[in-house]
Formats: sequence, structure tokens, C-alpha cells
Amino acid sequence: MVHLSTGPTTRVSAQEFSMPERITGTEVRYRMSRCANNQMAFDSEETLHVTYWSGGLSTLPSSPSHIYHRSWRFGEGWSAQTPIDDSTAEGSHLGGRHPSLTVDTRDTVWVTWHDHRNSTSAGNWIDNLEIYADSKPRGGSFSANDLRITNTNAAHLGDNGYTPKIAALADGRVSIAWYDFGLDGDIADLFLKTSDPAGLFDLGEALTEMRITNKDSRGGNGSYSVPDLAVDQDGHHHLCWISGLGAAADLFYAEAIEGGTTVTEVPLKASAADFFDPPHITVSDQGDVWIAYGDEELQGIGNEDVVLFRRRAGQSSFDPAIPLLNDPAREYAPDIEIDSRGFVHLVWVDERAGTNIYYALFEPENLTLLTEVNLTQTDGNWARPSLILDNRDQVYILWEEQIGLNSGAIWFATNATEKASGVASWDLYE
Repeated sequence: MVHLSTGPTTRVSAQEFSMPERITGTEVRYRMSRCANNQMAFDSEETLHVTYWSGGLSTLPSSPSHIYHRSWRFGEGWSAQTPIDDSTAEGSHLGGRHPSLTVDTRDTVWVTWHDHRNSTSAGNWIDNLEIYADSKPRGGSFSANDLRITNTNAAHLGDNGYTPKIAALADGRVSIAWYDFGLDGDIADLFLKTSDPAGLFDLGEALTEMRITNKDSRGGNGSYSVPDLAVDQDGHHHLCWISGLGAAADLFYAEAIEGGTTVTEVPLKASAADFFDPPHITVSDQGDVWIAYGDEELQGIGNEDVVLFRRRAGQSSFDPAIPLLNDPAREYAPDIEIDSRGFVHLVWVDERAGTNIYYALFEPENLTLLTEVNLTQTDGNWARPSLILDNRDQVYILWEEQIGLNSGAIWFATNATEKASGVASWDLYE
């Protein structure tokens, strides 16, 4: 086990990062996605693109949700906040939730989300959620006509797809993974849809053709939910997800090769993960697959520890689970990236002294802690940090602050001291 209080470390001050910057207002509740990964990506002009959303406990015409995009450039700062979803019903904006973003090889920015516009007032606007996307070409704008990725129209009231994640492939394709009740109103499976190399999706594809897990293979029992998605340089899709819609959930991994629609499910740990704190996955330049999550089994629900799984390049199985931050404090909601040297970058929510967002750097073999920073410094209702690296291994972090039931903000910090130079290979596979 690796403990935060042991091992040779280099303590650095938060001043090595920029002062945290609130990049939204607080007039509504701005939020990160439930799985706060794949919410940032760089284009070839060194512009960082981000997405987030706003909304309350439910999406209704009287309390709509919105999907947003902003961009950031070194030395220039932030662009204006741009609403993306063109979601209307009965003449009012309704909205989407839980977006994910990537940039493809043509510098097209893609954002996907689940949307309420096809639901009905009789179903309280939650009886037909569909997966939507929009794209912004290089130098252009998002369209006024969102792309409807799913068109299920099932007879049952639970015809809903949720929390899509998007990733770009090296050959120009784009893939979207999500979980969906469209084929069974009580049991969700995972689905994957991939465009052609020109970025065009087959919108006539049936939901059955996109399904990559099948409830029948597990006895018709138990939903699969909140997948995260990463793509490697060979076009292989790597996914992690959980069982069910609550706490003490089982954690799974699978690999889908070149857009294939069937996967072999690999159980990683039982009764350890959580629907509201989903696992995150990434693939390093070296070909290693890493999964980070807040484990509820080691010390119990409500006292999570950050745990990592690693599958080394060329290996068929994962190393034993690594409890990375196993101490009396609660640590959860980790996001992970691996830099060009193979070093592990991590952000998470930590409750050792109030609630704060922490960042740390670990060497990869023994996971010795090298650097640790308390980014927020002040106890607050901080949540869902998200991490990305540029091709100089500089760090960029977004996170959420909940201020009240209907108020919240998105924050940003970076340790970048110079512009990135060109496009790093990892940019295409986040």
C-alpha cells in the first residue's frame, strides 16, 4: 500500500499551480458530468476545449438544463461560454445533462450528452431520454441542429439512455459509449456507436446493433451503468463500468476491438464501486490501461479509499488492486492520467482537513508519491475533479463547487508555464 504520509516526497506549494479560477457564474448550478472524465481536449492549435452543464435535480421546462462549451489558450484565457444543446419541447428549452467532449483528427470538437427533448409531459419529461451530439469544425461554430445518435421509441416508460462518453480515434473516427434501458425498461446494458473515418454516424443503426453487453448473458439480472471510455493508438476501445444504480457495486472492464459490438466482461472487484462516484479509465502512451475509483469495500461506504488497477502493455490481466491513498481520511472521485514518462497524475476529493481537491504525482512502478498539492486550500463543497495533460506534461484541472441546491460553479487551475508545442499523440485518444 502507498500512504500519503510515507515515502520520499517533494512537497510543493499550491502557488506552483495558478490560483484557482472560477470560470462560471453562480446564478444556476453549473456542474461536471457524473463521470468527470473526457470533459477536456486539446486541438492542434493548442486550444483547450471544455464542456460542462447546468441544471437542478430534474430537467423540466420550468427548470431546464443546458450543455456548454468554452475554450482556453495559454496567455489569452477563456472564451465566452457557449450553449450547445438545441433542446426544446412544447416551445420551451428543456435540455441535456452529463456531457462529454473530444477533438478528432480534423480538429472538430465533438460534444455528446443525454437529452430530455423526446420525453413527454405525461412522463414527467423522463420517459424517453436519447443520446445527442453536436460538433464544431475548426474555425466554425456548433450547429443549430443537434445530431440524434439514438432513436429508440420503445413502448415502455423507461426508454432512456444515459451519461455518454466520447473518444476520438487516430483514423478520424469518433466513438460514443453509454448505458441504456431502451431494450428493457428495468435492466440497462452498455452500448457503443462509432462513426466512419469522415466522422459520419449511421443514424439508421438499430439499438441491438450497438449493444456491447447483453443482460441475457448474466441471467437477465442487474443493470450495467456509467461507463467510461478510452481508446488506444491501435483503435481498441477500453471501458470500465459498474453494476446497478447505487453503492457497493461491482466493477468491470472490457475491451472492444476496432468498433466491435461484443465484449468479454472482466470482473475486477465486487461490492466496491459507486454509481454516484463512477470509475475512470485511461490508456498511456506506453499502452498500459489504468482504472481509478473510490473503493467502498476497504473501509466501508462513506469512507472510500482511492484504488488503482493497472494492466501493463502486452499483458492479458490486471495487476492486483493498489490502494493508493489508504489512510483514515475519506478520498474519492479520482481522475487519472499518465504522462509521456509513464508517471501517474491524479486528482481526487480529500476529507483529511475539511473537503478539498488534491493533485498528486506518483512514479509508476512503486507508486511513490513525488508531489502533492491541495488546490482548493479552503474547506468547501468541492466535487468531481477532471484532469488532462498537454504534450509537455503540464496539468489542467477542472472541478465543481456546489454552493446551494440551485447554485454552483466550475473552477480551473493549471501549472502550465508555457504553451504546448504541437499535438501530442495522447490528445487523440482521450
